[in-house]
Amino acid sequence: MGEQSSGRFVWIGDGSSPFPGSDDIKNCDRGNCSAILVSGKQDTERIVETIRNCLGPEIPWLVYGTEDNMERWLNAGAAGFIPAGTPGKTIQATLHGISRLLEIARTRNPLSGLPGNMAIESRLRSHVLENHGLAAYFDISGFKPFNDYYGFSRGDAVLRSLAAILTFNLSAYFVGHVGGDDFVAIGCGGDFKESVKRVARIFNGRAGGFYSGRDHVAGGIEALDRSGEFRFYPIMDLTVSVVDGTGCSSVEELACRAGLEKKRLKGELLPDTVASFLSGGDGIPEYNDFTEWLRNSDPDILQVKALIESAGILGDTKMTTCLIEILNREKDYKVRKSAARALGNVAEQDSVEALKAALKDGNVHVRTAATMALPFVLGEKAGNYLKDAAGDRSTWVCRAALRGLGISGWQGAAGILRLELERSDEGRFWLNRRQELAAALEGAAFLGDSSLADAVAHILSENPGVKKEVIWKTLLTLGGMICVEKMLNAVESGDCFDIIRQLYRFDPHGLPEESIEKLESAFTGLDLRRGGDRIQVLRFLGRMPCRASDEISKWLLDSIERTDDPNEFEVLLETMKSREVTPRGYDLARIVDRTAKNRLKLTRKGIVSMLRWASTGKYSLSKTYLEELLRHDSREIRNAAARTVISLARKQKEQKKK
Repeated sequence: MGEQSSGRFVWIGDGSSPFPGSDDIKNCDRGNCSAILVSGKQDTERIVETIRNCLGPEIPWLVYGTEDNMERWLNAGAAGFIPAGTPGKTIQATLHGISRLLEIARTRNPLSGLPGNMAIESRLRSHVLENHGLAAYFDISGFKPFNDYYGFSRGDAVLRSLAAILTFNLSAYFVGHVGGDDFVAIGCGGDFKESVKRVARIFNGRAGGFYSGRDHVAGGIEALDRSGEFRFYPIMDLTVSVVDGTGCSSVEELACRAGLEKKRLKGELLPDTVASFLSGGDGIPEYNDFTEWLRNSDPDILQVKALIESAGILGDTKMTTCLIEILNREKDYKVRKSAARALGNVAEQDSVEALKAALKDGNVHVRTAATMALPFVLGEKAGNYLKDAAGDRSTWVCRAALRGLGISGWQGAAGILRLELERSDEGRFWLNRRQELAAALEGAAFLGDSSLADAVAHILSENPGVKKEVIWKTLLTLGGMICVEKMLNAVESGDCFDIIRQLYRFDPHGLPEESIEKLESAFTGLDLRRGGDRIQVLRFLGRMPCRASDEISKWLLDSIERTDDPNEFEVLLETMKSREVTPRGYDLARIVDRTAKNRLKLTRKGIVSMLRWASTGKYSLSKTYLEELLRHDSREIRNAAARTVISLARKQKEQKKK
């Protein structure tokens, strides 16, 4: 920051320049001009217009002349006045100083007055990356929700307060403002570290004072998160990450290191990979790195398998080459099996040949793992290999192939799965047949081909030993009219509890209106004792793609009186909203009365839904109850109550105008 400007200086005047090394205005432009010196003998208006048109108003300019006309030039926009007769070197130094001060001002953050990004990056390179200094990164946890909740004015007050604390307590060190709630300090030694800790203690001690009384007592605020839901945010907390530049080649890497340090301080899991563990850095590990780890650490087989499979879980693509070598070269089938599983999860195309070869491995567990992996690596192209694997002598491989056919989406998968679903039990061990049939059902569910619904429905009728839950899972996923018929039969016979638990799988879109009405009538006619089952039925009704009929509307409205569980009541209100069912005039009053008498405890979302109804002005809501909601502990409820008050006041105003 202390370096002189590398730009050029311009002289504007009739005679020669009073300082050495100056340029004529014709030979200079905005990109390389640092400052301008103007002869005081020139016409003021003409000079101002020339500078504005040729170089722009952002270039500082000074006047060289007698003091007689100094005030006129300063009023016209001159940055300073140099008396005639001043030595050339002094003039040049003055222009350098003005230029340098302007550059510093441009790089300072307008809110905090601290140096900005250009100065920060320069200091980080010179003092941390090149000279073994320390960088302290400051970040206010919870600042964004605070800013959204209280507004930018109070948020700016927080940032100015932190800037003042940093400036006072780190006066011997460089302090910069990256932007928002991110600040940086640069220094070295134990005193710097202690000063940084003191900043955090002071700020965290003051942070609660920025909150209103209610929020301070509550220890935080309720504010909207990124998904649009209200959640609780504790009082702001200043996190400080102190890092050095060892091993970093850029300012970006240094910031990344600080980010990881912040996660560590907060107790969050650090992003790590198996590749970085085996290679000792950011490199791509080789098979020799793996065997060296085995020799040096002597892990047991469970540790080896866990490390290999972790590479797949983390999607560690840098491990692909090493995993292929492990699959090809390791003698222990357990290790090869884990390598095949990991390759399936990583899903890199480079592993295709190794997995295809593993389909012929002498060990059934390795063949099974390779079969499971192929659909993720090859997609539809895995179909022919999975077709062959479905005929493997091992039931484990066969089952993996049947599931994989569904996952792959191969166009020939439906035919193979149908053959398996319809195949007789002859010549197969009963337990193997049952498990292979279950695998075929899973494959059909993954595939989602509705043409298989009849074969699945047949299995449901024949009941060959597969759990009904598995059959219904597939049939409800496939949907269609066959599924509707089976659902209605099951409800009529009273054997519908496996259906209710999986109703969320059924998609009613595309069904005839008559079928929708039959399903609604069947499920609303059930006497369900478990609250969880009633919630599933309500959500099922809420997904129907049409406005509720009079019959369903009445059933939902009558449920207001029958329902006393808060979660069930919340889902009931959501279902009424999605099916466009509006409450009757007295429903809202009864809800309020039940809550006042502690016969019904509404959830936060339930209260907000009720307030939405009240805001329409069609329903009466006790002013006392509304006042209570305006003072509720929940910010979301207070907001909804406030909007209701405004909406009702507006409607009342409009009615009086009429």
